[in-house]
Amino acid sequence: MRRLKIDDPLDAFAVHGACGLWGCLAVGFFCTCEYSYTESGPACGVFYGGDGLLLATQIVGTIFITLWVGALSAILFSGLMAGGLLRISKEVEDAGLDNSKHGGAAYPDIATAIEEATERITPKRITSATDAADA
Repeated sequence: MRRLKIDDPLDAFAVHGACGLWGCLAVGFFCTCEYSYTESGPACGVFYGGDGLLLATQIVGTIFITLWVGALSAILFSGLMAGGLLRISKEVEDAGLDNSKHGGAAYPDIATAIEEATERITPKRITSATDAADA
């Protein structure tokens, strides 16, 4: 995702895309005959005596799902990009969406807390004999 420069701060692709893909393919590997119903009889996963037909079906299904989602996402995000609605401005990003959309910071005391914590852990520089005596 980083190489493609796709912003996914919540790891939505890893959770829904990759794990969903694995869930579809796992059926073709691990499905027991009692849970699979076809017109020609049960179709088992390849690890349970299946001939690979169920796995092939699952692979084809995931390919079509990927193409469908990719096409609809491209249409949606192209429209948002053309309308200038896909990204926020750099100024709003720097200020934070909490301030620009809600009129205040989500964590109002965080700046003060960070400064105080930094002061506590940062050693003071001793620049003179007077500073040394105070330390």
